[in-house]
This record gives sequence, structure tokens and C-alpha cells, in this order.
Amino acid sequence: MRKPVIAGLGEVLWDVFPEYKRPGGAPANVSFHATKLGNNGVPVSRVGDDENGEELLKLLASHHLDISYIQKDDRVPTGTVEVSMTNGEASYVITDGVAWDRLSLTPAWQDLARDADAVCFGTLAQRNEVSRRTIREFLKLVSGECLKIADINLREPHYTEEVIDTTLQLADLVKLNAHEWNRLHELFGVDDLKEWLFSEKGVRIICLTKGMDGAELITPEQHLVEPVHPVDNTDGDSVGVGDAFTASLTHHLLRNSPLDVCISAANKYAAQVAARKGAMPDLPSSVINSLA
Repeated sequence: MRKPVIAGLGEVLWDVFPEYKRPGGAPANVSFHATKLGNNGVPVSRVGDDENGEELLKLLASHHLDISYIQKDDRVPTGTVEVSMTNGEASYVITDGVAWDRLSLTPAWQDLARDADAVCFGTLAQRNEVSRRTIREFLKLVSGECLKIADINLREPHYTEEVIDTTLQLADLVKLNAHEWNRLHELFGVDDLKEWLFSEKGVRIICLTKGMDGAELITPEQHLVEPVHPVDNTDGDSVGVGDAFTASLTHHLLRNSPLDVCISAANKYAAQVAARKGAMPDLPSSVINSLA
């Protein structure tokens, strides 16, 4: 049976903590968790031709991800993000001028676009004109059945109003957190953001993650509210938890699961990631099997 192809289009990088580093980048995180859940999760990105790049490729391959769509760049380095933690919450300093700013639409990427069942992309990787153009051209090639998932990842100063607006128009599903929801209200000055997204931007599903307040899944016909799934996160952090949620949600949507099942499973899966450090932790197979 063919596994659904879930492409994570955009940044792949190292999250550099004070004492250690972990692989990351929202689209790559989605690809990682999509693979763990039994799909063909494909990171579609670019690394430098350097030690960090080689280490990233080896690590992703060791988790059975298809790394053949990760390009190499001999002119700029692999991306890094300096991560600091305060009371379990992460803040980020994102390096400029790195490999994922220079994504290129190769023939192989064009074929992948046509074959994808879902594509997760975001605002961050569109900060540079080169990658912005490539991402938008890639999305033009996907089939009408492909689920296009936009992560409204607002990291100052790496976004513009135009990037957000165009990203919304390209998306079937928009995923954002409470801060980003409020920021969209401020930027676009609309009273009813839900109605605006549905009627003006053509969005079909809104996913709103709210940390300890759980999550919401909204369509024009339904509004589901899911409480947070409690876990012991003493030894965990918040890095990549939203991406794990997106991967699980996509996994279940592609299987036409009822929306209440989709959001419940995504919340539970994200909670398991929050209980561990880094965006790509090893989860026990018993946990994965129970939530796949």
C-alpha cells in the first residue's frame, strides 16, 4: 500500500542550545514526525556543503527520512538557530544568509510536487526572495487533491505583511498559535478573523494551538475545542511541539478521520513530544502505534 507523501518545504537547520544542539526547522520537523507515524515524510530543503550539513543529513537518514530532496550549497553554510529557554518556553535568534534561503526548483522537486499528498510550508522560509519564489512555484505544481498546510511562523523580523497574505491565499489549512492569531488581527485589522480567512482567503481549515489551553480546529461548519493532554514535561521543552501537532493532524486528515479524532490525536502526540527535549525526539514505538 502506497504511503502518503508529506513534503516539508522550507528550512532545515540546527537548533543550538547552550549545552547541546538538535536538528530542527518547522517543515523538517513535520517530515520527521510524519515518517514516524507511517507516512513518507520528505524534507525538501537545502544545507551547506559543510560539517553541519553532513551531520544533519546523516541524522535524518538514520531516522529513515528520504534525504534525496535536500540540496547542497557550496557557497553558504547550513542554517542554525540560537535557542534559549525561559520557564520551559523557547526564544530564538535565527542566522541569516544560510542554505535554506537559497532553495532551487529542480526537476526532481517539480516531480515531487506533482506526487505529494500534502505539503507543509511556512512564512519563515519565505524571508528571502530566492526561496520565496521557489516555494510559490512548487505549490503551483501540486495536484488539486494535495493538502497545502501553511505554518504562520512569525519570527521577528523575518516576515512581511505580503508574505503572510500570500501564504494564507495559498493554503488549504492554516496552523497558528494564539500569539500569531492576535498578530494577524493587528496586521490586517479585521474584526472576524475566522470569516475573513474562510471567505477572503479561501482557507478550508484553521488550526489554533494554545499551549496549556489546548487547541481548536475550525471549519466553516465545525468548531472543535480540545483540552491539553497532560504529561510530565519536567524533562521536556516546547521546541517543535507545534510541528509535531501539525504532522499528526496531517496524518489523520489524509486518512479522512473525523475532525474530533484528528485534533485529539494531534494533541496527544504533541504532548508526548513536549515531554522530551528537542524537536525530533525518539518516541517509544508503543506511543507512536497508539496514536497513528
